[in-house]
Amino acid sequence: MEKRNLLENSASFLARKSGQMLNVGKLKLSIANLGNDIYNLKAELGDVVYQSYRDGSDNSESIEEICVKLAEKDEQLQDMKKQVELLQEK
Repeated sequence: MEKRNLLENSASFLARKSGQMLNVGKLKLSIANLGNDIYNLKAELGDVVYQSYRDGSDNSESIEEICVKLAEKDEQLQDMKKQVELLQEK
């Protein structure tokens, strides 16, 4: 009976850890995708700033829109990283 309880506890522990590892993997994939989005937004921002410089135009609205998107993505990224840390501590 004691062996059975030990096996059940071990199986339960392994199932819980597997689920945590799966969630960490999903979060890391989302983090990578978010990092790619941030990279693309920064490139877009650079293009808009350079175009403003070349044309002597004021694209401050476009720049602000991109910066707001960047800030949102960065906040999401930080939240996901914290989630990964919490899952890995368990």
